[in-house]
Order: sequence, then structure tokens, then C-alpha cells
Amino acid sequence: MPQPFNNAVMTNKGAQLLTRAQAGEIKIEFTRMVTGNGTYSAQEKTLASLQARTALKVLKNSYKLSRVFVFSEHSVKVTALITNQDPVTRETLVSAGYYINEVGLYAKPAGAGDGQEVLYSIAVTAGDNGDFMPPYNGYNPAQITQDFFVTVDNSATVTINTAGAALLVEDANTMTDDATHKKYKIGIENGLVYVQEVTE
Repeated sequence: MPQPFNNAVMTNKGAQLLTRAQAGEIKIEFTRMVTGNGTYSAQEKTLASLQARTALKVLKNSYKLSRVFVFSEHSVKVTALITNQDPVTRETLVSAGYYINEVGLYAKPAGAGDGQEVLYSIAVTAGDNGDFMPPYNGYNPAQITQDFFVTVDNSATVTINTAGAALLVEDANTMTDDATHKKYKIGIENGLVYVQEVTE
């Protein structure tokens, strides 16, 4: 049975980005979520050891972010679709199965080049092995909608890069009018497409 993950830990590099955002120097752009199958000793799972990490031990896959949700004044929930087949390009992402023992979130100053990207936060399994990601079998992709809660200054200091990201099912049926900021539900009924304003 897969073991739960320990709480995510902000790395030292992530804390440096957050400090700059709090000082008003930058906005933080979350860029991708990564998975790996590295194993960690009890010493390597300590707060100080995880804070010092700059990368996963054994990086296996990298995923674009699908959504960011303001969870509180000082935290956001970032979501990515972890899968063994890219839903956009149909490329096989996992040809040899592995246990997801580590998950990381990368970020950089908004508008900065990829060279300034850092491991912002990392989470590792509490036990020996996490969820198993099987190889893609050519028919049905394995998918995990992975949420990652992260500390930020406030929602105004955060952006995400969603270029090329998978559209999540819960987002596929709604849209927002950029001009009016009104939300609309989209659906099909009796063979006809309908658009209905969502009132909250």
C-alpha cells in the first residue's frame, strides 16, 4: 500500500524567492511540477536536509501546471496532471514504471529566463514508497491530479505558466469572460451546446 507524503518543505532557494516577492522586487511564477523515485534516509527527510535540496534525487518526469487557486491570503494550491502519457501531444512519458517517492515544485521570478528557475518546494514519502506510476500500455493512461499547497506573500505575487498544460475535467466545463469576469458553464443537452452564466 502506498505511503502518504510528509508535508512539503520550502527550500532555501524558494525562501529566497519568497523574500524577494515580499519585498516587492518580483512576482513568483510557478513553472512546473516534477516527480521522482529517489529514496531518502531518515536523516535526508529532516527539515534542514530538505530545505537545502536544489533538485530531486532521481528526476523521472516534469509536468506543466494546469491551475493555481488562492487557498488563503498567504498560500495557493497549484495543480498538475501527473500521467504516463501526455494528454496534449500523446507522447509516452513513462516507459518503465516507478514509485513516486518525491514531488517538487519549481518557480522563478516572473518573466525571467529558465536559468533562474529553482526548486521552490519538495515533498517526500513518509514511508518507503509512494504511488506506483505504471508504464503507458498504449490504451489507458494512468493519471493523478496532484495538488501542491505552497506559501506565498499574497495572490498578487503569483503567476503560473500553463502553456502546453493539460486541461482538467473540472475546468473544461467552465469559462470566464475576460472583459466582464463573469463565469459561464458550457454543456451539451439534447444534442445542443448551451452556455449558462454561473452565479455564486
